[in-house]
Amino acid sequence: MKSKFYKCNYIRFKTLYNRPALGTETVELYNFNPKSKIRASVLILHGLGSRNIKFLLWMGTHLASAGVNSTIVILPGNYTRVEHKSVSGRSFLWPEVKVMYRFWEHAVVDILSTIDLLDQLSLWKKNNCVLGYCLGGMLASIASSMDDRINETIFMATGGHIPKILYKSKATRFARKLFNDGLKTPYYLHDKDKLFKTYNEQFPLVKKMSLKELINNEEIHPLFKIDPISYAHLLNKSKITSINALFDETLPLTSRILLSQQMGGANKYTIPITHTGWLPFEYVLAKYMLLKLNINDLKSKKVLLKKIKFEVPFLDYLFDIKKDH
Repeated sequence: MKSKFYKCNYIRFKTLYNRPALGTETVELYNFNPKSKIRASVLILHGLGSRNIKFLLWMGTHLASAGVNSTIVILPGNYTRVEHKSVSGRSFLWPEVKVMYRFWEHAVVDILSTIDLLDQLSLWKKNNCVLGYCLGGMLASIASSMDDRINETIFMATGGHIPKILYKSKATRFARKLFNDGLKTPYYLHDKDKLFKTYNEQFPLVKKMSLKELINNEEIHPLFKIDPISYAHLLNKSKITSINALFDETLPLTSRILLSQQMGGANKYTIPITHTGWLPFEYVLAKYMLLKLNINDLKSKKVLLKKIKFEVPFLDYLFDIKKDH
């Protein structure tokens, strides 16, 4: 796919993860490469499921048009990488630790190996940013704590504390139904009181651990190893932006608050939108990302606005965009 300002490459390579589920063995990337000089790089990590991905692909075209190499990685278990006999996104919240851990671990490996590939192709610039939406933001917190090549991280509508998500999110109703039907799980995920008590007791210790201790410690509850709140203290808060959706109907309020509390010192914004309500208006976030990447000159703004005006005419009214601007 090509346009006046960019070309899009669909890249596939065998995952470096050593035990991928059937159907997830191939990493898939959509890389939007500017035809002009590359001024920055962005890696976009989508949310759970498939619907949001097309919106984020759209964002890739916007940013590439302004000189930013933009890559959307399809996470294992989602969209065109759904595992055999499953549905998009389900395994990340499947109420068994071994299943969840496998997919979270696989996703982190794919994210880091994607950065490796972009680096080898000279497409990953020092001026870069990782944008993570919902699940993508949770994974970004882990990846950013492991790879110092990531300069800026933006969390969009993201939460933490997996037990709260399991028991209070509308996205995990299927998990609670399994518990109600008598599913007994290792590490007592089905025992809500015991799970929450253990989490409350161990979290003060977890948030003082180094990355190596967190990964290798066998005494803490295994969910901590894939929970974004466990990695928040390892991040450089001056390079973090957290954007919360005030009317988020998917992630529990306490889940969002807990992650935000662990992000002390980060740039934080709460905007009056729903969990998915920002997607049709991603132009605003694209503009903010250009600002974070120090690309705020008039030329880039004109190119971005021209691209938006062509694809989304109704935004002209929303943002009062004039022809001479």
